[in-house]
Amino acid sequence: MNPSIKDNMQNFAIQQALKYIEGSPEENIPKLMALVDKFTPAGWYESQRGAIRSAINEKNNWYQLILKIYDLDPGVRKAFFQNFLFNASLRGSAVQESAKEREGCNIPWAILLDPTSACNLHCTGCWAAEYGNQLNLSLEDMDSIIRQGKQLG
Repeated sequence: MNPSIKDNMQNFAIQQALKYIEGSPEENIPKLMALVDKFTPAGWYESQRGAIRSAINEKNNWYQLILKIYDLDPGVRKAFFQNFLFNASLRGSAVQESAKEREGCNIPWAILLDPTSACNLHCTGCWAAEYGNQLNLSLEDMDSIIRQGKQLG
């Protein structure tokens, strides 16, 4: 199948699923998850689907976070889902797998670029201050990292 046709079909399916959820997120998210489980190929995002299913069943903090997304402006919410579900997860994972096979190495899902550790605040959850405040990436190093990421897709 032509990649652009496949992308368009996946994008359309996601848009329809999101419209369905909009009506009543708490009621429709579990129903949609059941449909996804029913119609996806065996092994396809199995661990991710399991984590989402557990969050839904347990109504845990992750599920509460999912519901909070519905407090966002509809345009912001649409852009978030478009970028996260379609661009990063569906389309991105295919690009990631292709690059992994082509290059013969692990390709990260995302690249975390930390240009400087020049911070002394010691914020909870932040590692910057643990490395001292003298480490900095040069513009050339940052450019190289970004260029390599783009070349890998």
